[in-house]
Amino acid sequence: MVEVVITYKLKPGVSREEYRAWSRDVDQPIASRQPGVLSYKIIEIEGGDAEAPFDILEVIQATSWEAWKEVPEREEMQPVVARFLELCDAGTVHMLHGREIQP
Repeated sequence: MVEVVITYKLKPGVSREEYRAWSRDVDQPIASRQPGVLSYKIIEIEGGDAEAPFDILEVIQATSWEAWKEVPEREEMQPVVARFLELCDAGTVHMLHGREIQP
């Protein structure tokens, strides 16, 4: 299993309400049921000790990095990816993967 972390900013003019509705009604239901996806969590950043360099943090558990990389290529995901690119600033997207350090 691998943990995938994705961060990004919303495009100027995209409201958090608009993004939230799309995430809740479209993205999360479709992406979470893709083969290889074990869990899919979206976190809207509200604040912290300093200004965050991103608005959204995604935390995904997948069977493997390779399995996750196939998700956006699937036919069912094409309209989801297209809308993501309309809402999110592609230049701010960072995708990382790793494994939890077990105690």
